[in-house]
Amino acid sequence: MKDVLPVHRPETPSLPQPYYLSFSRRVIIGMFTAAILGGISAAGAASLYTNGSKRIALAYLAALAFVLSISLGSLFFTLIQHLTRAGWAVLIRRPAEVFAMNTITVGILSLPIIWSAYSGSQSIYPWATGVSVPELVSHVEGQHDSHDPKAHVYVHQQFDALTASKTPWLNPSFFTLRIGCYFLIWVAIASFYFHHSRNLDEQGGIASTLSMERWAGPSILLFALSLTFASFDLLMSLDPHWYSTIFGVYYFAGCAVGGFSVSLLSWLVLSHLAIMPVQISSSHLRDLGRLLFAFIFFWGYIAFSQYMLLWYANIPETTRWWAVRGASTADGLQSSWGIVLVILALGHFVIPFLGLMSRHVKDHRKAMMFWTIWILVMHYLDLYWLVMPEFRNSIAFGLPELGSLLLVCGIYAIGASFFATRTSMVPIGDPRIPASAALSDAY
Repeated sequence: MKDVLPVHRPETPSLPQPYYLSFSRRVIIGMFTAAILGGISAAGAASLYTNGSKRIALAYLAALAFVLSISLGSLFFTLIQHLTRAGWAVLIRRPAEVFAMNTITVGILSLPIIWSAYSGSQSIYPWATGVSVPELVSHVEGQHDSHDPKAHVYVHQQFDALTASKTPWLNPSFFTLRIGCYFLIWVAIASFYFHHSRNLDEQGGIASTLSMERWAGPSILLFALSLTFASFDLLMSLDPHWYSTIFGVYYFAGCAVGGFSVSLLSWLVLSHLAIMPVQISSSHLRDLGRLLFAFIFFWGYIAFSQYMLLWYANIPETTRWWAVRGASTADGLQSSWGIVLVILALGHFVIPFLGLMSRHVKDHRKAMMFWTIWILVMHYLDLYWLVMPEFRNSIAFGLPELGSLLLVCGIYAIGASFFATRTSMVPIGDPRIPASAALSDAY
């Protein structure tokens, strides 16, 4: 939609009424139960597994990166609607605003990660220990034992200089400050759009709409920079020796896929349960499916680009990260993580790419519900593959990972339900709601 404020035409259907979600007691109890059981399972696993505290910490980080990607992907969806002055998605934009606002919950969930780094614990980040570089070399070597001496030649030749050059950036105090700044940026942007969107419901007019459009450009620049550096700090620094300039784009692609999937799945589930006054139309469903399809392809392109460029360059400080994650068949570098890599190539790209290609699939509600769940599972597997090889060179999935995921997702769901029940799920005050409602086949 190019018009800033489209004119309400006489033939436009009657507009939807405000609707506030109310979750039953059983749903709320279920979310709390999942979080509590997850926390108990993860805590109990510390004594059941060898080096259990490190495994739980890394599993918690993978789960945190997962829910953070959902909120950031939802924030991206909200921003691009205002940046492009789009009218088609107004009717279905509110779930994305709710999940974007839930960065507050993710910020609270990130406190254990921040404390682990700030306190100098080596459970997650080896650079946070405050030990000397030679000791850090020994620590990293111990994480990835191999019978082939060639596997660690790079450590003695190049690790010291590279790691020492990064210490001004990778230190506990500066890390804590940066993570706090990232969340302040995300929460500020999400709050600005959430509250202005709610003001439209209560006051109407065009002032809030124009303000949101005016700040969309600067906001998306801040969003892009903060997301990129947050992915460097939270995920890439797990191996302080490795680097990839495309890693931020890779995580962003996952955020877009996760955010779009959750927003679409939310509408499909609420519509299926018949608790929403507006049914998502075929046009909306198809357009959201196209966005999801496009970013699945984008994720595959970025993933292949990162692999191909680093492997082709054959620089030891970059190829080792891939070798640890199963991308090598060389003697002494093979691991079971290669199975996960193959599953990701097929399950995160090839299969959903083919499955979502048809327009008929995008029009089918149950099929789209299946694909959004499939993609979310693959998205978590992607983040699990990024994080957990730092624990050991073979697949580790069990009670610590399941417990951490239940704990984080349970608390995240509680936070999302808090924001969802405090605003109408249909943004009735937006001046573009007539154009968006006209696309709906529910009237």
